[in-house]
Amino acid sequence: MLKRWLGLSALVIVLDQISKLWISDRFVYGESFTVLKVFDLVLWHNEGAAFSFLNDAGGMQRWLFTAIAVAASAWIIWLLRKHADRTLFAFALSMILGGALGNLIDRISYG
Repeated sequence: MLKRWLGLSALVIVLDQISKLWISDRFVYGESFTVLKVFDLVLWHNEGAAFSFLNDAGGMQRWLFTAIAVAASAWIIWLLRKHADRTLFAFALSMILGGALGNLIDRISYG
């Protein structure tokens, strides 16, 4: 069961990276594209965390958030191993893990 959930996380990582490359290739920085009246795609680089938290911290945030992402990912994998048979819970954890690792890849690659 664990392999199934880790496979889902891997799929999320791949889709995350492909979507970011696609948008970076087709958008000018700051450009916006309206998908729905309440949803726009915008090419924007955030060096902090959610809502630009610690965006101006001078670089230390890169390593802080890298460490947090690694620790959170390890904890999520531990939870997945323990609760792989709880479908909805494991699905949610897999999606979160994929997003966290996708962001970790970006943070290591781009700062």
